Amino acid sequence: MDWCYPAKIKPGMTIAFTAPASASEEDMDALRALVEAAGYRAVFGESCFRRGEYGGTPEEQANELNYFLTDASCDAVVAVRGGYGCARYLDRLDYTGIRRASKPLVGYSDCTSLLQAIGVHSRLVTYHGPMGVDWLRSGRESDVADLWDLLEGRKKEQVLLSNDGDASGNDELSELQERPSLFPRRIEGRLWGGNATVLCSISGTAYMPSLAEWQEAILILEDIGEPPYKLDRLLQQLRLQGILRSVRGILLGTFTDCKDEDTNEIYDMERMIITYAMEGRTTGDIPFIGHIPLGHGAPHKALPIGQWVHIENGCISWT
Repeated sequence: MDWCYPAKIKPGMTIAFTAPASASEEDMDALRALVEAAGYRAVFGESCFRRGEYGGTPEEQANELNYFLTDASCDAVVAVRGGYGCARYLDRLDYTGIRRASKPLVGYSDCTSLLQAIGVHSRLVTYHGPMGVDWLRSGRESDVADLWDLLEGRKKEQVLLSNDGDASGNDELSELQERPSLFPRRIEGRLWGGNATVLCSISGTAYMPSLAEWQEAILILEDIGEPPYKLDRLLQQLRLQGILRSVRGILLGTFTDCKDEDTNEIYDMERMIITYAMEGRTTGDIPFIGHIPLGHGAPHKALPIGQWVHIENGCISWT
């Protein structure tokens, strides 16, 4: 099955919000105001207003997501937040209908499982990008503006490493410039991945890319709140599955609050990922960039999951 691409959106269209995982407590009126200020109309699924652990039962959440992603009443779908819950209904989604409608879907964190599943079964490109909860946070305006540019078709590249510094004074982005880059050449491949914990949770299921697909992939990993030994366990799982040795390149996003529970030390993901990915390879075989602006930290610049991309000189681009 050939890959298909979500339609571009433009002002006047409708953006649907859903809580596909945990229940949401975000201010939907404030979110509506942001959408309307951008020239769009906002609609909200019932999941956005439910209380409790999840945004509904597996049946309710699957039905709502199927409705938004296949029905013509909205033009793009954005997750309000992550948490946990998407894996409960991956087997209930209408992948044929989702492919036929080809609407943009934006999410990350627990939505990683949705992005992989839709990529595997619908062959539709989706977006690992800021969710509603991020849109409402102070200081995230540039991330949301960047997402609009991507969804409206004006943006087909992202800077992963910059030598120009950050004019906004963002400390986290400034730190990005100091992280290692081992991309000695231009490479290309299909973008897969997202949250490391969620990605590993669907390993061995029908919703994870096959090893053959990983062999032409560029892998993204990010996470939040996981201590070093748990992150190492995730990397070991990817190593033992052969994924780390198969991919054409690796991009590490932010690993927010991933500190040792006792010493408060930060896990050296860059060093460990290089060690595990290099097993059985010669030096330089794994192009690698650490700490790209993507994940639970700020900034978070959206990227298209499932898209065939090119990486060169610290920039990722697609057609």
